[in-house]
Amino acid sequence: SWQEANEFALSMVGASDAFLHPFDDPLLWRGHATMIDEVAQSGLKPEAIVLSVGGGGLLCGVAEGLQRNGWSDVPILAVETEGAASFHRAIEAGRPVELEKITSIATSLGAKRVCERAFQWSTEHPIRSVVVSDQSALSACERFLADHRLLVEPACGASLALAYDKASELEQFSSVLVVV
Repeated sequence: SWQEANEFALSMVGASDAFLHPFDDPLLWRGHATMIDEVAQSGLKPEAIVLSVGGGGLLCGVAEGLQRNGWSDVPILAVETEGAASFHRAIEAGRPVELEKITSIATSLGAKRVCERAFQWSTEHPIRSVVVSDQSALSACERFLADHRLLVEPACGASLALAYDKASELEQFSSVLVVV
């Protein structure tokens, strides 16, 4: 699991080494937030943003970017696959909880526990948790490849699944930004 690999990596960090967390780091979030800055600078404001969530780094950055640009009214649809839905479980429990194991094919979403800041954002910003099947994510990857000649991993396919499956969660919006 990612947690086991992370523990091993941390055990190898020496006094002169640096360790950058892949999703639980404010510097990383600020970097992700620049995507929203770019969209705002283009003059376009989406009615909603769809993104995949694993450990929560992208989610934290997008939420930070929305706040920074005065778009606190733009909801985020945070998509995970069944078997890797640590954010969804945190929302249900009212606090971050650890999944027993990751069973999804979307292993890039495989953080057994979402970072604390991602959960906090769910109380500060309109975020809707959506869970899709592995099959939906894989089908979206195949369709995106056929449509754009670009192969993405199942973690990305999770967010694309909402668009390709014409999910009811998107019906109320006329302009949606899907982070690919």
